[in-house]
Amino acid sequence: MDPAILIVDDDDLIAERYAIFLHEAGLLRTETCSDSREVLERLSKRTFDLILLDLNMPHIDGFEILDRVSEHHPDLHVIVVTGVDTVDTAVECMKRGAFDFLSKPVEGNRLVTAVRHSLQIRSLQEEVVSLSDRIDSARPKRPESFEEIITVSRKMFSIFAYIEAIAASPKSALIIGESGTGKELIARAIHHASGRKGSFVPVNVSGLDDAMFSDTLFGHSRGAYTGAEKAREGLISQAADGTLFLDEIGDLGLASQMKLLRLLQEEEYYPLGSDLPKKARVRIVAATNADLMARQEDGSFRRDLYFRLMAHTVRLPALRDRNEDIAHLLRHFTAEACKDLGKPVLGVPEPLIRLLTRYSFPGNVRELQSLVYDAVSVSTGPDLSLGYFEQTLNFTDADIDEATSAVQPRSEDAGDSGAGLSASADSSAPERIDGPVTITDSFPKLADVEAFLIDEALRRSNGNQTVAAVMLGVSQSTLSRRARRTGP
Repeated sequence: MDPAILIVDDDDLIAERYAIFLHEAGLLRTETCSDSREVLERLSKRTFDLILLDLNMPHIDGFEILDRVSEHHPDLHVIVVTGVDTVDTAVECMKRGAFDFLSKPVEGNRLVTAVRHSLQIRSLQEEVVSLSDRIDSARPKRPESFEEIITVSRKMFSIFAYIEAIAASPKSALIIGESGTGKELIARAIHHASGRKGSFVPVNVSGLDDAMFSDTLFGHSRGAYTGAEKAREGLISQAADGTLFLDEIGDLGLASQMKLLRLLQEEEYYPLGSDLPKKARVRIVAATNADLMARQEDGSFRRDLYFRLMAHTVRLPALRDRNEDIAHLLRHFTAEACKDLGKPVLGVPEPLIRLLTRYSFPGNVRELQSLVYDAVSVSTGPDLSLGYFEQTLNFTDADIDEATSAVQPRSEDAGDSGAGLSASADSSAPERIDGPVTITDSFPKLADVEAFLIDEALRRSNGNQTVAAVMLGVSQSTLSRRARRTGP
């Protein structure tokens, strides 16, 4: 619907003149008001998108109307049009909530430009509010579009809501995120959410020279170059009525960037060797882990192409910024790897989850997936090995101790493994009893107690370090390391 504009001026001739200017520019829904006392009543009965407001009027002046509009209709834009052309007046109007300030007499082009600018900003504000409302609703309305993505993160749910909001748009989308964050999965989600009937066609453009890029995307006609014995359709044709996903777009050469820019601008392309353009019936989704702003500065990426690509922009968080997903991803990848390798599904110890949340994952989700697959491959027990991750990721003793300490068994839960252990060979009467350890006349050193407990646990477990580690409430690798340190 066309925007509705209220023109408030006590001079009927001026108000009608403004209305004529706007009508000639195609803005037909105008209404004039010469009595300032009627303004608030009209606003209560009808919705307007903009007010053109005179300041010096009888009964109620423009300043008071501006105050009331700001209080009761804060989203409504007001452009003040007045003969009082002073800086102080303009500043006062802006302080009271005016969107713009024009001095009489106003030329038609100047008035129309100011009105269009206000309406454009208001439209953008409404779009932002609409998107925010959808994003705040958190859970996606069509979860099947995102079923490949394992997450419980609110950040990811906000991204899903944004994708649903832009899914039907024909404009291109740019996905920005570190390597391994799942940019192709997000691109597929955009395609599925869009409901497009065509295919999702991915291509990694990194390393493609200009000739290969053109041939890959646009195809060629027969005889276009030596060896082109028959015509070949490009990926754009294969993705007709669907989505073409261009991964690593930041590595695309400048000559190829120009061709992609033309494709986005003109929505048509020329197969190599052909003089007849073809219509591009495809949506472009691009992805990068590069800093495209920095590449614009050094001249390696076209600014105009960047603005074409980022009509809609998705910024993916790194795994370290959504580590609430680590437990779910860990279990999912473990089950997946066990199925691929023909193994029973391994358990995922809680200490391992706590340990991995302390890791930064520079390779993000892809790194976690690779680590789990390798850990499942070498696993011989019923659970994923904590020791594998400790050694592979070089955790500190402090990290390991903190991750495992929360599940150390109470001595009474471990049968006779801890109860009544003596910290000294002296069997004389104890000086005091504090917990499960009896302290005699000779107070032991901490290192002596640690060595004694390790030796006793290994003795009672017949040298089985796995069992001894459980008795002591530490990981097997921690036990091995401390046994070496306290051994002879």
